[in-house]
This record gives sequence, C-alpha cells and structure tokens, in this order.
Amino acid sequence: MKVTLPYGHKKVSFEIPDKNFIGMMDPEFTPAIENLERAIENAIDNPIGTKPLSEIVKLGKKIAVIIDDDSRPTPQSVILPILLPKLEAAGAKPEDIRIVAALGSHRYMTEDELRRRVGDAVYDRYEVINSEFKKPEGLVYVGKTPEGVDIMATKAVMETDIHIGVGCLLPHPVMGWGGGGKILFPGIAGEDTVSYFHLKASLYDEPLFGCDCTPVREMMEGWVDSIGLDFIINVVLNSKFEIADVVSGHYIKAQREGVQRGKRVIGYHVTEKADVMITSSHPADQDFWQSPKAMFAAEPALKGKKGGTLVLVSPNYEGMGPHPGYAECMGSDNGDDMVNAAIRGEKFLMDSLSIAVGNGMAKLRKRRRLITVGDGVSPEEMKTAGSEHGYIRDLQKIIDTLIKENPDCRIGAVSNGAETLLYI
Repeated sequence: MKVTLPYGHKKVSFEIPDKNFIGMMDPEFTPAIENLERAIENAIDNPIGTKPLSEIVKLGKKIAVIIDDDSRPTPQSVILPILLPKLEAAGAKPEDIRIVAALGSHRYMTEDELRRRVGDAVYDRYEVINSEFKKPEGLVYVGKTPEGVDIMATKAVMETDIHIGVGCLLPHPVMGWGGGGKILFPGIAGEDTVSYFHLKASLYDEPLFGCDCTPVREMMEGWVDSIGLDFIINVVLNSKFEIADVVSGHYIKAQREGVQRGKRVIGYHVTEKADVMITSSHPADQDFWQSPKAMFAAEPALKGKKGGTLVLVSPNYEGMGPHPGYAECMGSDNGDDMVNAAIRGEKFLMDSLSIAVGNGMAKLRKRRRLITVGDGVSPEEMKTAGSEHGYIRDLQKIIDTLIKENPDCRIGAVSNGAETLLYI
C-alpha cells in the first residue's frame, strides 16, 4: 500500500505491505461552512453563555482583540474583517481597537508576518502588535494565582477595557483542547507565569490530548478572571483548514460547546490499535517545540499503556525551537525533580519552560519508542532528547526495518497529526 503524508509544504510517500497496514486514521472530511460570513455573524450575534457584543462594547472603551500566532492555523484574515466592523457598529472607534498576537513563549512575529496574519486592510486600519513575554517594561502585575505565584500579563492588553479572544479549537497535549481562556494563559502572560503553568502541567504522567477538560485547563481557567476575557470566537477547521463550525461567547461555556462540535469534525474512531503509528506533524511543522503534538495525538491508537512506536514525520523548519536546553530536559530521567526544584525557585542553566516541556516529552519517551524523521533536526539533537532520528530520505528504510523487527506488526498512519483526535 502506498501512503502519502504531508511533509510541511510538500508530500512524502512510502510503502507498507497490505498485511501490516491498518489504514489511514484520518477523520471523514467535513466541508466548509457554505455562507461563512453569515455563519460567523450569526455566532457573534448569538453567543453562548454571555451577552452579545453589542451590549458589551461601549462608546469610548478601549478594546484588545487577542489573536493566536502563526503556530496555529486559525484564518484570522477571514474572521477579523467580519468581527471588527461589528465592534465599530457597536460604538468602538478604530483607534480604540488594538489587535494583539498572543505569542505565549513563541518568538516575536515579524511585521510582514503580522500583516499576513490579519490581512492588509486590517493591518493598515488598526494597531497590530505582538504580546510581551520577557521584557519587564511590557508586562504588568495583575495578581496572584491561588498557589501564590505572581501573574504578569502584557501591558498593552491590560491598558484596554474589553478583551476579546479569537482562536481555533484543536486538541492539546495538556489542556485537552485549545481555545477559550488559553488565549490568555499562556497566550499573553509573562515568562514566569507561563513557566509556572507549564511546570505544573508537566507533572501529570497520563495522556491528556483531546480530553474534554483536564486538571491543567481547570487550573488555567481559575486564573482567567484576573486578566478578564469578555468574549471569545473559536472556530473548528476541517482538514483543508477551512472553517467547518464556529462558536462565540463565554470563555468556558462556548469553548466546551465548541469541543463537542470539534470532535465531530476532526475525530476518528479507532477500531484496531497499532504497534506502530506514523504521524505527520502537519500543520504544526514550525519546530520540534510544536511538532510533537502529533505524537501525543497518535499515542491513543497504540496498543497498551506502554510500548509501541511513534514515528513523527516533520520538517521542523526552525529546528528544535526557541528554548535552549529543551533536548537535554527531554532526555533526562529526573525531570520531576528538576520541575519541583524550579517551582521552589531554584535556578538552572536552561529556562523553566525547557524544563517543563522537556519533562512532559520525557514522560512520553518513557511510555513509547520515539522516532523523529525529517531534515530540520539533527541526529545529535535527537539522541540528546532520547528519540531516534532519520532523515526524510530514509523514511522507507525506517519503516522496512520496523517491519523486519516485527513481521506481524500492525501499522496506522495520520495525515494531519497535530489536529486529529483519535478516540477508542
């Protein structure tokens, strides 16, 4: 059987013997909404769990529209031209509206990237900026978590009166699903706040990808009101990254409804578990900080709670990602000790996010055999991280070797691993 998977902007093909191949574990295609503008307008005008925007937006109030960055496939340039006129119709002036790209711990977007993200017309009419993460002058203290950790947030958001989050609903390794309040945490939070959030999350040693709600999401949602999130618009995308559904309203109630709708669009019912899962990182192809989401997504289709092999196919265009020390932390066997020490305030050579995310990956590494295939990371980096490595030219050889090791192995494959929900 010839199998073709996305490899970033390209495709890669390989052969699996019919007797070994379970099949593609891709969701049945859901077409895009036919009248997109009307559907988005209808969702905005009929929010779930909160007042409509026409009653939230007031003349003279300043508004932050918080959008996700390029690591997410949300078609912001489609949504914003529908949302922003509604804000102006409700009394907002263009100069009172600020669009903030929620970076979390990701690198700053360039001016060209921001322009492409929102579209020329929006970029030329409104202020469009990055959130802040590191610079103290760009952050402001907004309170403490229930655990006593300082919450620092982007000053440019906190200077506004009304906060609107725009993003997409995708499964997430520790949140269960994205969307909702995640646009704030870690979206626009400061480094120490984001680090604490990830450190706590990394202590859970269980698959959380695609769960309706997780302890980590509940923790995050307990912090949201310290910043304030007045309204969300969350879309569900099909495999062509077209909008298949949309919800708006309260950051918890609307998000939960969106998750149920999202399952119908990107969910695949696994009827036979595999010994080997081959998963493309698409569309989370940017770096090895993002691409392993596809490993977490594919894990539920493997036999047992331990064992089995995850083969990640990813270009990782920007290498290991923005956090030095990440590979070392992923390859460490004492990650929980490091995490607890970091929570206590002890200092390490690498940043806390490297420790946290690396520890979560280390848990996956201990549960499953990991093989990373692609040209964006090196064999040395993967050896440090505890993953096997192969260049994309060697993908067929890797698969042949796995079958030689276990001639009766059963193999499944996923095309858009970072945004597919496999469920039993």
